[in-house]
Amino acid sequence: MPKPHEWVDGKAGAGVPLDDRGLNYADGAFETMSCSSGEIACQSLHSDRLLSALGTLGFPHATAIVQRVFDDVCRCVKSVGHSGTARLTVTRGSGPRGYGPPDSASPRHILTLFPPLGQASDRQSCGIAQIRWSHQPQLAGLKLLARTEQVLAAQEAATLQWDDVLMLDAQDHVISTSRGNIFAFFGTECITPDLRQCGIAGTRRQLLIESVLPRLNHVVAEQPITLAALRQADAVLISNTVRGVVEISRIEDKHFPERALTERIQDALTQQVASCVAR
Repeated sequence: MPKPHEWVDGKAGAGVPLDDRGLNYADGAFETMSCSSGEIACQSLHSDRLLSALGTLGFPHATAIVQRVFDDVCRCVKSVGHSGTARLTVTRGSGPRGYGPPDSASPRHILTLFPPLGQASDRQSCGIAQIRWSHQPQLAGLKLLARTEQVLAAQEAATLQWDDVLMLDAQDHVISTSRGNIFAFFGTECITPDLRQCGIAGTRRQLLIESVLPRLNHVVAEQPITLAALRQADAVLISNTVRGVVEISRIEDKHFPERALTERIQDALTQQVASCVAR
């Protein structure tokens, strides 16, 4: 497998100092983006979410940081004509020991480009994670560096040989899987979990809610959903940037029949993402 392209603050092959606050305190945020022929798909959705994250973390001049970072990232992605996935990490930069961020911190951005994924199953088996999402409304929806809950959930999935696991909160509401957002279909109605208390609001989730599903005549509601209710759905999909949408084939011993619905939604989402690249 070829080595991925890497830049730190726009410099190819540069390293990250050991005093970086992202490394030591998870003081930062990241975006996983899809690229095609040197263009970033849905760039504005990613930059808006990154801006929200940096603003919540109290980064001074967050708007200017995001503009500068994305100017640099676009230059790097275009320079190699990249098609595949891009991982952008923005940290507060280097600093002395201690949780309190220094006034003089200079943010650092790290970009890594990966080739497209190989063929993978469009249907995923899911267990139920023991680890729960913790409620933290101030941080809900953001893609911050501290992803411990998802790391442990993914470890559970691997140990128990599930493709993925559903993650619940302390009130037994389904929030996500370890890898993406959830959409449950009941006829033409669709429910996706309310993420005002915890979870990550994915960019593909946003496209599905705001444009793709309404155009396919689905009525979408963002509301709490229990595991018992999810099991009664006609179909359950997982969405994320890397895969688009994939269908859940079973949740533990509950099997879901394969449906043409998934292919229609995937095609519509792919077209929507392509239009974002074209703009």
